Amino acid sequence: MRLSDLRDKKIRTLDGETLGRVHEVHCDKGRIIALMCGPGSFIERLTARRQGRRIPWECVRKVERDQIIVTPDPPQRKVKKTAGPRSRQGTRRPSAPRSKR
Repeated sequence: MRLSDLRDKKIRTLDGETLGRVHEVHCDKGRIIALMCGPGSFIERLTARRQGRRIPWECVRKVERDQIIVTPDPPQRKVKKTAGPRSRQGTRRPSAPRSKR
């Protein structure tokens, strides 16, 4: 699928509510990060007005031939627990041996 295939597709929620049509696709380093949809005429897009709704790519559930199905809220990301400083064994430099006096 090409980015141009996503433009002008209807966006609907899982409940069937229509949010509008895709008028912009935001990318970063070759990956889609968001879709812009809603009321956006040709003149508004040329003048760079930022009206409409921004939908994060994480909310997209299904891309069909004529529509895109999204969830109303973005899914929660799992937070990785980082290990505390006590569990990092082997990261300290060994100290020099102490001499006896």
